[in-house]
Amino acid sequence: MITVDAVSFAMADFSLVFWFVYFQYYWFPHLRVKKNFLLFCALVGLGFMALDLLNPFTAKSTLLGMFPIIALLGFEVGMLAFQNNWQYLPAFIDVSILAYLLTEFVDMSVIAGTIRLTSVSFASSVWGTLTELTIDTVLFTLIAMGILLTRAPMENLIQAMLGRSTEYLFLIFMTVLGLVYILFEYSLQSLADSDHYLIFLAGISGTLVVGLTLSTYMLIQTHLQEEHLQLQVQQQAFREQYTTELNRQLATVRKFSHDYQNMLLGLGGYLEDQDYDGFRQLYIDIRSGWTTSNAAELTIDDLSTIPSSGLRYGLYHNYLLAREQGVQLFVKVPAPLTATVAVLKEMGTLVDQALPPILPGISHIQPPMITLELTETSRLLRLSLTFPVPPDAKVDGKHRVIAEHGELNFSKLQRSLPHSATSTLQIKLHWGQLIVALPKG
Repeated sequence: MITVDAVSFAMADFSLVFWFVYFQYYWFPHLRVKKNFLLFCALVGLGFMALDLLNPFTAKSTLLGMFPIIALLGFEVGMLAFQNNWQYLPAFIDVSILAYLLTEFVDMSVIAGTIRLTSVSFASSVWGTLTELTIDTVLFTLIAMGILLTRAPMENLIQAMLGRSTEYLFLIFMTVLGLVYILFEYSLQSLADSDHYLIFLAGISGTLVVGLTLSTYMLIQTHLQEEHLQLQVQQQAFREQYTTELNRQLATVRKFSHDYQNMLLGLGGYLEDQDYDGFRQLYIDIRSGWTTSNAAELTIDDLSTIPSSGLRYGLYHNYLLAREQGVQLFVKVPAPLTATVAVLKEMGTLVDQALPPILPGISHIQPPMITLELTETSRLLRLSLTFPVPPDAKVDGKHRVIAEHGELNFSKLQRSLPHSATSTLQIKLHWGQLIVALPKG
């Protein structure tokens, strides 16, 4: 086993833990420290280095020698608990194992290459360690830049796997591979006065990294194909519904055109005969049959400020559902939305959970109309629902509006809310309002 002095050991500890923590949070931008993330990685690296140097059991392959690693993982789990992000723990462990194997593969490869090009004594010296860590930093930086485009697909995959059996199967798979590598590492490091284990370890870690990368890539591709198929089916259903609504409106226009001609002929006949009483009565009959609305028909093009096709079609689908039940739904999106795909997908789920359950109740209240507004700030995406309520209505708890002749129940929405989201339900005079704030980060 190759040994180094305290200075080389401290530099290696700091550098590798810095990059390990960086890659841990690479696909979790919403879990990062909001400001000075690189400083956070450096402070964690310094803390780990101090614990490792002060731990008297560091040089021994015992559980006590792993105390700094346990402390680091305990600190990160504590941060997840403090942020109330427990649901991300399995995915975070998966990424941590991948980050560990990646840093080990790069570091072992660089050390083995340095030994082959120079000597064991130089590789284990301070200058040798400094050279190796410089090469490590360059390679890690190139890797971070090279996998930049994987952030969005990985974020979507993680969001899609939350709470599903696939998430835990992937966690078991990653854990087994991580344990196998650690057993190999501790076994091979026990070889006295040999540097050949570095090459073998680099080969094992490289094989695992490649295997895990291919497995993750296949998972992402499968997830993207499933989402694409689901979106196609959804768009086809919405297109059929849109065509049906368009045909209904065209039939209404044709009927109005025919009726309009008859009205003009009738009114013109009375004027020609100078029968002003008949003209007045016919006008009154025509006017009394009109139904007016101050709402223009909503089209899918009116929702162009929403970049997510899922949320856009979902809103239009709910608009058509409301029309079928005699409820006028006003949709307001004052400015183009800039939230991530994952956040817009969560908002689409919340809209689907909020609107359909209350439409039957709203249809029996005057006026039967709902105003849905989507606004955002730099940190939040906000959903606001304004709806009519009876005079005797009152808020019961956090998810119900009750009255003598019925209730509006938002419990389904409440169950769908992420832990970081907040909701407010209130009544003002004859109107009720539900506000849901969804963090963008």
